[in-house]
Amino acid sequence: MDIEDELHHHFINPQQKVATNIIFTSNWILNRIAVALKPTGLSLQQFNVLSILHGQPNQTATVNLIKDRLIDRMPNVSRLVNKLMEKGLIEKERNVLDQRVVYIKLTAKGLVLKDQARGIIDQGIIELNKDDSNVLNTLLEKVRKENT
Repeated sequence: MDIEDELHHHFINPQQKVATNIIFTSNWILNRIAVALKPTGLSLQQFNVLSILHGQPNQTATVNLIKDRLIDRMPNVSRLVNKLMEKGLIEKERNVLDQRVVYIKLTAKGLVLKDQARGIIDQGIIELNKDDSNVLNTLLEKVRKENT
């Protein structure tokens, strides 16, 4: 459905329309992901942490690295990490040489749940073919590049 029909609003120019469309679509996607992830008990932010850890050597990272790579930059990463630890999805390890440094490691249970959540998300949250996805990715990256 056209964004103007969806919101019952007439936009002054295409740039205003595209900005609103990006925000509206982002929220639409976030809501679909939240609903899809419900059976796993994970929030999108928790899934993001598990994915970050999965991509690191030995599936281990510092809190600062996690904070720098989160899609949704949130101030309280420690709280997020603690929730994942309570669920047994990650564990903390202190650096033997420097007790101030804490490593966060993905557990086997965390890996299984991350893979389950990834499968759910990949099952059609966004139904675009490969070519359309590539075009949209290029355009979105262009928006960010030109405005940084």
